[in-house]
Amino acid sequence: MPAKTKSSTAAKRAAESDEEQSAARRPPSAAAEHGETGVVPVFGEVSSDCHGRSAGVCFSSRHVNTVFKILFKPFSHQRFSCIIGPNGSGKSNVIDSMLFVFGYRAQKIRSKKLSVLIHSSDAHPDVQSCTVEVHFQKIIDKEGDDYDVIPNSSFYVSRTAAKDNSSSYHINGRKATFKDVGTLLRSHGIDLDHNRFLILQGEVEQIAMMKPKGQTEHDEGMLEYLEDIIGSCRLKEPINILCRRVELLNEQSSVMALWCCSIRDVEGLVIQSDVLSCFCRHDLQKRVSAKEAEKQQIQEDTKELSDKSSQLTEEMKTKNEELKGVEKKLTKLTKFIESQKEKFTQLDLQDVEVREKLKHTKSKTKKQQKQLQKDKEKLEEVRSVPASSEKIITEVSAQKEELEKKKLVEEQKLAQVMESLKEETSGLQEDKEKKEQQLLELSKTVNETRSRMDVAQSELDIYLSQHNTAVSQLNQAKDALQEAVDTLRERRAAIKHLNLRIPQCEEQLKKVCLHGKTQNIGVATFIGLDKMKVWQQSMGSISTPENIPRLFDMVRVKDESVRPAFYFALRDTLVARDLEQATRVAFQKDKRWRVVTLQGQIIEQAGTMTGGGGRVMKGRMGSSLCADVTQEQLDKMESELNKELTQLQDWQQRKHQLEEKVHNARRELRDMKNTLEKYTATIQSLTEQELHLKTQIKDLEANVISAAPDKAKQKQMEKSLEVYRKGAFAASTKAGKVEAEVKRLHTLIVDINSHKLKAQQDKLDQINTQLDECSSAITKAQVAIKTAGRNLKKSEDSVSQLEKEMGENEKLMEELTEQLKKLEEAAGEIMQTYQQAEEALPEVQEQHRGVLQQIKALQEQEHALQKESLSVRLKVEHIDTAIAECHNKIKHWEREASRLSLHPIDGAPEEELPALNPEQLEDIGNPDVIKNEIALLEDRCSNMKPNLGAIAEFKKKEELYLQRVAELDDITTQRDAFKRGCEDLRKQRLHEFMAGFNIITNKLKENYQMLTLGGDAELELVDSLDPFSEGIMFSVRPPKKSWKKIYNLSGGEKTLSSLALVFALHHFKPTPLYFMDEIDAALDFKNVSIVACYIYEQTKNAQFIIISLRNNMFEMADRLIGIYKTHNTTKNVAINPKTIVLRQIETV
Repeated sequence: MPAKTKSSTAAKRAAESDEEQSAARRPPSAAAEHGETGVVPVFGEVSSDCHGRSAGVCFSSRHVNTVFKILFKPFSHQRFSCIIGPNGSGKSNVIDSMLFVFGYRAQKIRSKKLSVLIHSSDAHPDVQSCTVEVHFQKIIDKEGDDYDVIPNSSFYVSRTAAKDNSSSYHINGRKATFKDVGTLLRSHGIDLDHNRFLILQGEVEQIAMMKPKGQTEHDEGMLEYLEDIIGSCRLKEPINILCRRVELLNEQSSVMALWCCSIRDVEGLVIQSDVLSCFCRHDLQKRVSAKEAEKQQIQEDTKELSDKSSQLTEEMKTKNEELKGVEKKLTKLTKFIESQKEKFTQLDLQDVEVREKLKHTKSKTKKQQKQLQKDKEKLEEVRSVPASSEKIITEVSAQKEELEKKKLVEEQKLAQVMESLKEETSGLQEDKEKKEQQLLELSKTVNETRSRMDVAQSELDIYLSQHNTAVSQLNQAKDALQEAVDTLRERRAAIKHLNLRIPQCEEQLKKVCLHGKTQNIGVATFIGLDKMKVWQQSMGSISTPENIPRLFDMVRVKDESVRPAFYFALRDTLVARDLEQATRVAFQKDKRWRVVTLQGQIIEQAGTMTGGGGRVMKGRMGSSLCADVTQEQLDKMESELNKELTQLQDWQQRKHQLEEKVHNARRELRDMKNTLEKYTATIQSLTEQELHLKTQIKDLEANVISAAPDKAKQKQMEKSLEVYRKGAFAASTKAGKVEAEVKRLHTLIVDINSHKLKAQQDKLDQINTQLDECSSAITKAQVAIKTAGRNLKKSEDSVSQLEKEMGENEKLMEELTEQLKKLEEAAGEIMQTYQQAEEALPEVQEQHRGVLQQIKALQEQEHALQKESLSVRLKVEHIDTAIAECHNKIKHWEREASRLSLHPIDGAPEEELPALNPEQLEDIGNPDVIKNEIALLEDRCSNMKPNLGAIAEFKKKEELYLQRVAELDDITTQRDAFKRGCEDLRKQRLHEFMAGFNIITNKLKENYQMLTLGGDAELELVDSLDPFSEGIMFSVRPPKKSWKKIYNLSGGEKTLSSLALVFALHHFKPTPLYFMDEIDAALDFKNVSIVACYIYEQTKNAQFIIISLRNNMFEMADRLIGIYKTHNTTKNVAINPKTIVLRQIETV
């Protein structure tokens, strides 16, 4: 693992006396919890021991005098720390203290002069200086929070400000200059030139708001900002120097060239030979003759080509006419097939709709039949109630009379037995008889009051029964509505798929995005499949709470290569049964999970809840086709195809196969569209059913309201019932007391004569029990007779209403059946014509392909003739040009030869006497020939006016000319060398800049898409040919919006764009330390959580210290530093969240 540099910063005004005193009063444990380490006043210098600790970071601040010094021990984490605290408490002073150490002027850290930085309070009014130290060390990260410190890598930098506004720097305690400090920090990757490690409060939006290019030499735009980071700006000055040198050498070269031309243009300095001019004239004449003969032959060939071209034109015209006829026939047949398909689709949709209505009507009829059967049985039962009740009353009354007679007989027998025992129990017997007489009267009263109470209770139940029935029907309708809604959700889930397009590689992605942007097609989300390979390591099985499955593990795909794309979209989202389980699983103590329920409700890691509602959008997977050809097979096919490019017949056969595949794919697509339309129609039917059920529920609710009992009457009946109940209770209580007394007396008598009275008394008790049962049966029968009429009317109305509805349903079913039959007949006719057209289509297509092949062959012949004809024309033009040039040269050499004469040249070698052949000797012997030559030469000499001093002057000018040419060659060589160097540097600068620019813009896209969950951002070259001429434009497309310039965005969108660029620059050129002041001020809680999660991931190779007041940000930190101010003194509290969690777990 590579080493990385971590740093720690000191608080700026850290000489707080109150902090010292409060820390001294606390016990050591309390001080440790508050980020302090038992600070005590000491004299002189005290060295810090913090750079030897494993944490690797240390905040140290000192005010050095003879009184006190404060040392803050390590509390910052090596990865992600957050500084929190109320406004005005001194959070930004921590950044100012670091800027102070890094050499910033007082004006840059919100002060007029350095002496203002020294602490001054009532407790310490005369502090002479202040010192801030920043400690660094290189570490190697391990798993979790562990790391190893690289030996001998620790150092610290300090700066001291005095009362006289002077300051001094120290490195490891040794005095140094600011240049030494800057060199040391730059060598460890801290960007002091551009301050990329520092984002102050309110500056985060300004990063992306820079102009494409600086307007002046000293302005900084986006181009200069990126070029400085990439490093190609170092070549800018050498390129300018080389350009200036090339311009200077060009001017010198122009001057030297003018001198050479003036020397060469001296009249009479070039002497041509007569022999050379004659030879050139004769050679040019021979060339003219040859070209004339060649031109004649080419013209004959051109006439033959014209004849062939005319013949091909006639054949092409005929074939084009034939092609138009075939295309017209094919178009007509295709349109007819498409229209038949459309008609069949419409009939299919109507068929689905009718079948759904018929299915719903049949289901409704079945339910009504069952209900009608129940109501009829109830009606018959209600009708038989009066007669059966009268019969029961008659039978029970007769039985009661017999029991009363039997009771009298048994009582007489008992009296006889008692009479025989009267002497023994006379006193007790008399008391018992009195009590029994009293009990008889009370029992009569109890029976009467209970009878009245039962009647009142029955009337109240009957009065409330209609309302209870209406409520029951309302609940049944609500259950039916819920069933319809569930079915509707399942249908909607079948026609939806994941809204992501997955190109194979980044090149395809760029082309698609560019096309969509130029054509203004709209918004779409793409993920490059080659970029998804990084997620393969995270796709393995993981341990989940309650062992519930991941949504990713439930996805089934035919092509395994696209699984990383699904993991990128779903991550470790868990699937719960309901919202209760999702809430329980999402908020674990050690980790938060993203959970989705089966109803579509989502609980994010930040705690927000989305989804649910009336229309849950789901089911986007499973509706797209998957190719049966793997990537290896495709590569093999492409390789074979490249080898057989020369075989035209194989290409035609391959084309035919591909057309068949396209035809099959279109047919499958058409079937899928039909299925989609069927489900759409089903959804429409279910929606209508849902509306109908909702209307029915409203009617039933109205019935419930209308059937609600009259509160006054109900209250009166309940009051009467309560009166009867109280009377019955009072009578029962009184009778119970008398009965208890009778039983007591009877028990005494029985105890005296138990063997004589027990059998007779048992008979009498049995008879009394039977008499009570008879009285109760008579009372129930009387109540049933009283309520039978009302129940009969209700049952008859219910049966009549159901029979009426069933009749309407039967009529509707007949209409739907007839309609379905007509649809099937129409569909059969359309299918028959469609099949006939499909059978005729291949023949017409084959005819169309044949005509196209013939036309293609003719076109190839025509192109070959045109090419050959063009070649011939070019040859003729070339020959004419050559002949014209030869004639011009002949005239030129004739003029030049006419000007020449022989003159003796000083220093020139003597010419030898030429050797003549016999013909030349004969000509010499001919006087006429000699006379003619003499006349011709004399005539030429008379026309010439030679400059006899030109040869001597020529030698001088030639020497000067050669000297100037040598100087010109030297200058040209130097200029070419500088020009090559300049071009090499330009290319190197462009190559380095574009390489870094491509990395940054690609990472910018990735970061912005991750931060906005679907947006897009791009750094564009204003001039694509020269990026350094016009600069760089920052364009952004927020999610579900169009492309916009950066200055047209909202505050939050500007912040996200700037952070995406900052993180992209960090990816290109990492910085070990980042200090950010409230970068999340303009963001909502969702985007704050996304930025916090990203920063948490990026802290694996850098140290982030962020000032934030948003809980979504600082809850993700590894260490929290609280800044608060009391008694004019800023204090701090360091908290390790993981330690607190472990303590809570141990406590539990």
